Amino acid sequence: MEHEHEPIVERIIHRLVRKHIAGTTMESALDAAKSLGGKNMGASITFLSSNVLDKPKARYITTTYSELVRRIGRSGIKASVQVPLEQIGGVIDEGTALENLEEIMAVSGKYGVFVWIDPDGLGSRIAPKALARRKGAGLAISESESGAYAKYGRALGCVKLMFKDYKPMNAGEAVKRLAEERKTYRNLVLSHPPEEMLREVLKSKDRAGISIEVALGYSRRRIGRVVKKGIAVSTLVPFGKDWIKYAMNNVPEGYMRFVAGKLLKEGGGNVA
Repeated sequence: MEHEHEPIVERIIHRLVRKHIAGTTMESALDAAKSLGGKNMGASITFLSSNVLDKPKARYITTTYSELVRRIGRSGIKASVQVPLEQIGGVIDEGTALENLEEIMAVSGKYGVFVWIDPDGLGSRIAPKALARRKGAGLAISESESGAYAKYGRALGCVKLMFKDYKPMNAGEAVKRLAEERKTYRNLVLSHPPEEMLREVLKSKDRAGISIEVALGYSRRRIGRVVKKGIAVSTLVPFGKDWIKYAMNNVPEGYMRFVAGKLLKEGGGNVA
């Protein structure tokens, strides 16, 4: 019975996340980023791929990112790229990941395109080496892993904190957490911040060094509120066919309850 319900799960989740994904092709991501540039917003483009367990696939993805950087640079689109180390060999071995990243960074240096390096749960072992003495690169980490990188602090330059699977905060917790992160990192991008933290950023008079990243398809009204406060806003633009991992990492818990309800309804109450 599990096989029978798998397509239903995918269809429901895809309906929930499709507005947050540019499409399956690089062209769709570049078009989305170009459109955002017309609204004076930057974009951070990432390729959706998972289960990279062999070097040929890691090479393929490295080539994809290198071509993406070239096309951004040649087009003049206001965009960066976000590269999960897991995709380019981080799970295989450290040397493979660093070698492939070196290729992407060489292209990004030539075209002046900023690269976000995402350890993607691999811990703090590889990322500091990857960032050492590099210009035009920053670290994109899960908010829950922030403590593992605190000792590198301001030496990391730009840091993007991605709020995945966060627990709701009250106003006091949000203020305290934001203050801690600002003391640790020099330039901070809050990616998909919880509403409690976003409210505190909007109320603060000292917002220097902070910018916000939102999901593709995020409320224009809310983006307008942030922009009016003089805060830079960018958008995460994912593309690719392997969207399941992205969905599971980014679909809120409430959506997952909705998926369960839809499964019960469409499966006639029988999900066993």
